[in-house]
Amino acid sequence: MNLLARCSLLMLAFAAASSLRATTIPALQPSPIPDVQVLNEASRPASLRAMLKQSGSGPVILLPIFTRCTASCPVLTRKLEIALSRANSDQPYRVVVFSFDPLETGESLRLYRMHQQVPAEWKIVRSTEAEIRRFFEFFRYSVMNQEGGLVHPNEVFFLDQNLNWRWTLVGEDWTGREVVSAINLTHAPGLAGWLRANPERLAWIGFAALILGVAVPIGWVTRH
Repeated sequence: MNLLARCSLLMLAFAAASSLRATTIPALQPSPIPDVQVLNEASRPASLRAMLKQSGSGPVILLPIFTRCTASCPVLTRKLEIALSRANSDQPYRVVVFSFDPLETGESLRLYRMHQQVPAEWKIVRSTEAEIRRFFEFFRYSVMNQEGGLVHPNEVFFLDQNLNWRWTLVGEDWTGREVVSAINLTHAPGLAGWLRANPERLAWIGFAALILGVAVPIGWVTRH
């Protein structure tokens, strides 16, 4: 096997490994989020994009929750707060806690902030049922109503400076190091970040290199 063929196989192996990483996965469609109308704890309406632009710069960490949740929502909120408080990242970032519960009120958001000790600089918002559906369908984030409760995935989304969805942190077993890594990859992905974010493209490149690695020696043998 020649060097080109070996390199292509290594690229294919790397692509497969990248696509199977445990908790941090690339966005399904790295494009701008829908600009939905939201309400904060004081029930003041605003455009989500305008709110985020006014809240600073850097990547945006989006945590979906609903305040009636007694299981994963408070756990993820607290875990994210601890991870960010211990982070050694020099990159600025913004955090939005977005309730997908259409029954949410300004008072329920206020109480959630108080009981879960949500940092003051984090934004907590709610919206109407139509806007919630439009927003979370963009992330392929499905919520089911089951006997009055809401069944939902455990995911945290990372948006870049221009509010393009870039990464998703899945489950509850991620670490603070993975949060910092996702912030840094969102801010400046570099070559390693591009490779992780584009496993399918990398696989096609490896496949093309493999075909070329086979075709070249066959062509040489045919001519000689």
